[in-house]
Amino acid sequence: MHTSLFCWTRSCTYILVLLSAPAPALFAQDFKVDPGCKLAFAEIAPADDPFQSCGNCGVVSVSASPAQVTAKVYESKAKNNFCADVSAVTVVDFPALRAMQAQHVDKSHLGDRHVLHGFFRMPDGKTIGEGDVVRLKAWILNAHVSDCPTGESVNCSRSGFANNDLHIPLLDPTVDARRAQDECTSVTAEISPHFRPAVWSELDMKTPVKNVVRITGPLFFDNSHQPCKTSTHTDPGNAAPFRSSLWEVHPVYQLEVCASTEPSQCDVSSNGAGVWIPYDKWVTRPDSVTEPTGQKQRAGCHARPGGATKPIACPAS
Repeated sequence: MHTSLFCWTRSCTYILVLLSAPAPALFAQDFKVDPGCKLAFAEIAPADDPFQSCGNCGVVSVSASPAQVTAKVYESKAKNNFCADVSAVTVVDFPALRAMQAQHVDKSHLGDRHVLHGFFRMPDGKTIGEGDVVRLKAWILNAHVSDCPTGESVNCSRSGFANNDLHIPLLDPTVDARRAQDECTSVTAEISPHFRPAVWSELDMKTPVKNVVRITGPLFFDNSHQPCKTSTHTDPGNAAPFRSSLWEVHPVYQLEVCASTEPSQCDVSSNGAGVWIPYDKWVTRPDSVTEPTGQKQRAGCHARPGGATKPIACPAS
């Protein structure tokens, strides 16, 4: 066995992990945040999680092998990391996230995902990886509900808008023409259904299209998908969901909109008054310009049966 350092809460804890760890026990479990954890968006979040009945590690397919169960449970746990250390935020950009993608990850050996921690060295020498909180400036290409008809395993394979992530493809803010950028050049952010503020649930219908945004949240490596091989999503070798890097911000902790419509006036590191406005306040302004970029996906969310699944309990940490 070996010792791994996990930082799912604000304090890090050493735990022992077997190299051939048995699959976690299978039973239902309500969603919980760690004791002492305060949501980064607590001021606008509902007091009680409306999706509490779906546990922190979701469900797995009934046909999954023990190794697949273990891999899926740790993947879902990483997606539901609401208690990462927000006192240490690292600014990243599109080149950094693409450079992280270029650094090889053997997906068949992710296991408990400890290999994704401290994964990448930034130019200033700081190392970041899965679970570290980052901040990114970007255009929003669109925002839409994902996996709505059948649900996703992390969200207990339940259909419906309220039970699934809001998927947000983000585009490089250094390129002025938002609509000229292909989705295959994007990176991804996801807003979880757990504790989702009502105003964030309107992002797909009220998407900022003239102003760049600032997204803050923990890094997550989405190994269930593949990045685009080219920069054009219509190329036959590329498959949805299109993106240039599997490294994404998931779940979103903070969503802000720049007060200026000129991206160069929006310093991602600025704490100056009036530069970045929380989305919940910006969207109510008379000068906010939005579009319903996720209207089609919302309208097309008709439940249909998925594969048989079983609930899974998270491993102790």
